[in-house]
Amino acid sequence: MAGDFFDEMRKLREEMDRLFNEFNERFYSGERLLPVPGERLPAMRTAITDIQETDDAVIATVELPGIKKEDISLNLTKNSLEIKAEMKEESKEEKEGFKSHRKKFSGFYRRIPLPAVIDPDKVSAGYKNGVLEVRMPKAEKEKKKEISIE
Repeated sequence: MAGDFFDEMRKLREEMDRLFNEFNERFYSGERLLPVPGERLPAMRTAITDIQETDDAVIATVELPGIKKEDISLNLTKNSLEIKAEMKEESKEEKEGFKSHRKKFSGFYRRIPLPAVIDPDKVSAGYKNGVLEVRMPKAEKEKKKEISIE
């Protein structure tokens, strides 16, 4: 679990570096630093996540409103589930004497440690109304065999 803490700290540092670099680029290019009235500032989003363990499965439920199914990526490792989502929007507006080109990007990443060994061949996922549900059946427990000593 110590690795999880350091992974999260590294990700936080990378995000802070990205934000400071973006600020510096905007500041030195003369671009407007404050949002246009009515526009929201970009922010990191924390999705509501629920992990439930039953006798035969681990079920992860994640709320990702506004994100299309095609923009979600799931990866199952030996002991964790990784969820990545990216949403990109681009708009162009041209009026007399005015041109606007806006790009919007938001993303989500979550690595969930799994409380049990999962059978990767039986994992299923569904996405409906902004809610992702990943059902991960547990692997059959290894059978112990007593060995007699001769």
